[in-house]
Amino acid sequence: MHWKSITGSLIVAALFSTFLLETPIMAEQKKQVIVPESMTGNYENFQFAPAMRAGDMLYLSGVVVTLKDGETVENITPAVERAFDEIELVLKEAGASWDDVVDVTSYAVDLDRDMGPMWAVKTQRVPAPYPAWTAIGTTRLFGGDNALIEIKVTAYLPES
Repeated sequence: MHWKSITGSLIVAALFSTFLLETPIMAEQKKQVIVPESMTGNYENFQFAPAMRAGDMLYLSGVVVTLKDGETVENITPAVERAFDEIELVLKEAGASWDDVVDVTSYAVDLDRDMGPMWAVKTQRVPAPYPAWTAIGTTRLFGGDNALIEIKVTAYLPES
């Protein structure tokens, strides 16, 4: 065997083993928990992050549209607006906005009743180009009977 091919093989093996050894460390360094100051209590008590940045991607936990006392399912718009406010707060904390959102998944306990009001708020808040969006019907959400919709967002934030 020629010495150049042996040297080349050794270099490739060394680079490959370095990649395997450094990848978990590099991935760990690129993970960042995003917690707006007003949500630190929830982060500590319920032990989940409002968002997690991993490299160029930002993953928001689902935000639940919940009725307050006195609100009814006939007018859920104020509750949807509060959920969008919370999403925007988390995006802002991460240095992002709706312009960076690439994917949204929403879950509704009554798609026929709830998607119209949610779409009305979405139309006011989410600019073009529009993110991909999947709407799913379900029977129950975390938060009990007052939980109507959950909205989960993913954004793309290239590191500078």
